[in-house]
Amino acid sequence: MIVKRLPKCFAGLIFLLLTVLICSPVISQITSPEDFLGHKAGADFKLVNYEQAIEYYELIAGQTDRMIILDMGATSFDRRMKYAVISSEANMADLSRYKDITKRLSLARGVSETEAEQLAEEGKAVIWIDGGLHATEVAPAQHLIQLAYDLITGEDKQTRLIRDNVVTLLVFANPDGMTIVSDWYYKNLGTPYEVSRTPMLYHRYAGHDNNRDSHVANLKETQNISRAVHHEWFPHVLFNQHQTAPFPARIWIPPESEPTNPNLHPIIIRWKNLIGAAMGKAFEEAGQDGAISRINFDSWYPGYVTQIVDSHNIPSILTETALYRYATPHYYTINDFPESQRDLVVGTFYPTPWKGGWWRIGDAVDYNLTASKSVLEVAAKYRYEFLINKYRIASDVINKFQNEPPYGWIIPKEQVSPNTAALLINRMMLLGTEVYTADEEFVHNGISIPAGSYIIPTSQPFGYFVKNVLEKQDYPNLEKHSHLWQGIVSMVTWSGAPLRPYDGVGWTLPVQFGVDYQAMSTNLDVPKTLLTEEVEVPGTVSGNGNFYAFSPNDNSSFKAVNRILAKGGKVFRSSGAVSVSGMNFGKGTFLAEARSIRTADIQNIAAETGTMMYGTGYRGGTTEMKPLRLALYRSWSASMDMGWITYIFDQFDFPYHLLTDAEVKAGKLKDRFDVILFPDQRAQSIINGNRKGTIPPDYAGGMSLDGVENIKEFIMEGGVLVCNNSSSDLPVKQFKLPIKNVIETVKADSFQIPGALLKVKYDNEHSIALGMPENGILYFSRGRAYEIVDIDNKGKKEDKNEDEDADKEVELFDDDDFRIIAKYPKGNLLASGWTHGEDRLYGKAAAIEAPFSDGKIILFGFNVHNRAQARATFKLMFNALYYR
Repeated sequence: MIVKRLPKCFAGLIFLLLTVLICSPVISQITSPEDFLGHKAGADFKLVNYEQAIEYYELIAGQTDRMIILDMGATSFDRRMKYAVISSEANMADLSRYKDITKRLSLARGVSETEAEQLAEEGKAVIWIDGGLHATEVAPAQHLIQLAYDLITGEDKQTRLIRDNVVTLLVFANPDGMTIVSDWYYKNLGTPYEVSRTPMLYHRYAGHDNNRDSHVANLKETQNISRAVHHEWFPHVLFNQHQTAPFPARIWIPPESEPTNPNLHPIIIRWKNLIGAAMGKAFEEAGQDGAISRINFDSWYPGYVTQIVDSHNIPSILTETALYRYATPHYYTINDFPESQRDLVVGTFYPTPWKGGWWRIGDAVDYNLTASKSVLEVAAKYRYEFLINKYRIASDVINKFQNEPPYGWIIPKEQVSPNTAALLINRMMLLGTEVYTADEEFVHNGISIPAGSYIIPTSQPFGYFVKNVLEKQDYPNLEKHSHLWQGIVSMVTWSGAPLRPYDGVGWTLPVQFGVDYQAMSTNLDVPKTLLTEEVEVPGTVSGNGNFYAFSPNDNSSFKAVNRILAKGGKVFRSSGAVSVSGMNFGKGTFLAEARSIRTADIQNIAAETGTMMYGTGYRGGTTEMKPLRLALYRSWSASMDMGWITYIFDQFDFPYHLLTDAEVKAGKLKDRFDVILFPDQRAQSIINGNRKGTIPPDYAGGMSLDGVENIKEFIMEGGVLVCNNSSSDLPVKQFKLPIKNVIETVKADSFQIPGALLKVKYDNEHSIALGMPENGILYFSRGRAYEIVDIDNKGKKEDKNEDEDADKEVELFDDDDFRIIAKYPKGNLLASGWTHGEDRLYGKAAAIEAPFSDGKIILFGFNVHNRAQARATFKLMFNALYYR
């Protein structure tokens, strides 16, 4: 009996020895994270920055044929955004073939079912795993360091299965932020401020909002990711890792909460749920308690890195791992838990409640590793199904919208803001959309559409994405559809306040951009050409005269204005309409004085900004646009809105100074500035800032009430204060303006508009609404609705008359001079999204000019740019900056 077993034993031993002999050189020649860093990835009090992480990646990529490093472009701070590609040696040698297979199956066109099956048999699953998008959520980026090493060196059954069947992409999604946060943490490590919040954004422009940008791709990092995902790799799963989990759970995993965005194939939903289930099982097998799902995070909004790809036929996976702060450990007792969770009740989507104890960054890294390897294992086991599903889903979408509406959208060639329309087209193309131009004029629904107009059909591989961003959103009523979210035996009728979404509910891009468009009522059988290059708007100078006239309607005209002024030229705005070269421009037409700028300079500016300029002998009234002395308030309570405004200023060449609390408190602001812009930031945050003792002293406090007095003095001396949304509360309350926000104390059960596009009427004779349509839109989220309150007395200020050594009263404002710039009409406000109690806005002001002594206060009761997305209302802010 023993003799018979010997060959099997020897065979097993020989196999083991061969495995060790073959694999040991691979493992031994690969530098471990601990050897490179001097500590484990995820060690207490250690945060690896981006430069160290990429240095490590490049080191080990040079030690193996299983990994390469690629570059997807520059970041906002001009770092190179590099990422790793990992698979078996054989797969890496034939990587271009596998990329081609994935692309062909993803786009489906020209591939038969038989060929698709053959390609799916041959191909490999491509899985994208990123970390660090939100840079203060530190564990996901740190885990990528260990994950790369494990995937290269692991010789266990799971890892070999993954390497043989999967091409893994590992991406540091916010390189700049990774280093910003690491530097801040080490600066304060060992001090009382070790876990203090960063006083600066962890992205040059967006901070946390970098995960609200994916459907418009304003940011360089989003653009890099979009090119890699939608043009190069077409991954089968995109896994985007975040922190923090809903306390006291240790990690949130799919499935998501409701509502579900309807613009994705049902198989995508099933894949997400399958992966989430496999991930949950992996946590149970690893003894990692506290995995929870189906609460908190919905999939409605398309601006997330995850949800944007769902409509591109890619299952997205989100996880939210528990976080204390940075790399500092923390101990939790059961008494730290919410009272409702202290009894550790088991649930279908929370089967092993966490019991408390130490929580370290290393624990979060370990949970991330389990999650990542689970996703990769599912992809390896279902490799063929992922590949063939990609093809079949794309084919389904193409066929679906060939036969049912919406068939697509038309964007006419003629636009009031041609550069904005071109930008929309270019962003759609960047995001993988097929866009065509009409080769000749055609008629649709009785309307003549000129040649050169854009046609965006939904009958294309990513037709769900087209529908998602171009249609008007209709957010579902969760009170009515309670079966979607009540996982109990007997459903309960909901009678409380409307259930809020996680983020915005309406985002229709042509509406936000102010672009004219129309839905296709049928598939268009017209000659058309697929666009393969970005659209460029021509800019030329024609004709002669004392001025060069150009449109007040196009946002890019302000870029031209800023460049002309920077060259020392003079620009005016017309007091009335201007007709030139067959063009009819309205009040506020820009007039560049011909003699004030070199011909070559004005020609270059027109070409570079896509601005058509026309020589004119205009002799009507004008107002000169003086070079800007502009300050944008910057708080040490880092403001994402401030970041977005700097992005807009940089894009449109506005000169500006970031104004600190210290400068405000120092006073004499009018000596340096004509305009101060407050971002969308709460008044108390502006005044009080960070609480003392919670952050290093240099970053504690706000502008203080003394600073508020200096702002007041600035306005009284002739300055202009422009307030975006919530910051409007500061002058209204501190300066006792006769203005009331009628929805300030309204409860959620009677009023909610959680990020929707609303109709509004603009007084486009007012200087701040020049170039705006009379009937327009705005984006409303946590906004204000104003009434001008009648008062018997004018605003007064006690002032000292030095000559007479007596007090006198100085008039600060007259409520009769307050002007409404924008007003909500009465009835049917919703343009896209969802509203509850919208009648409370009827007839109320959305924007007001409030004269104040010798200066002015401009109050926008809504966010005038909405994360740099609402380009239809950019001009309001631009006009306000030049308003005197």
